[in-house]
Amino acid sequence: MGNTITLIADHLGSTRPRVMGTEYYVDAVIDITSYTANGEQVTASELGLGSISCVLITGLSVDTIAGGYAVSAIAAEVQSGASNGGKYAAASDAEFQIHVPAASNTDNVGEIRVRVFGQLQSNS
Repeated sequence: MGNTITLIADHLGSTRPRVMGTEYYVDAVIDITSYTANGEQVTASELGLGSISCVLITGLSVDTIAGGYAVSAIAAEVQSGASNGGKYAAASDAEFQIHVPAASNTDNVGEIRVRVFGQLQSNS
């Protein structure tokens, strides 16, 4: 996996998850510096969350790699999504994947800005 996640600070300088209604959200930039054919996995814990319920793309860089490939999709899960319509299942709500329509490569695909909603990590 070749990506770097940078949490975006709010106007007070905090990068911690913020509450909105009954969920928390965090803004982040994911810089994909290399990728695998199976996509780049981002976990809830890398974002300070315990689970993920929604991922919104709020920005994409215009970088493309040789051959014109760019980021194509953000998937909700790794394995069980097809069986439940692509929604987060109990076994897969702790991660999402970013896909590039090409085989593994060391090219830099660029940055994706996301807002990720979910619940905090359990302290139990």
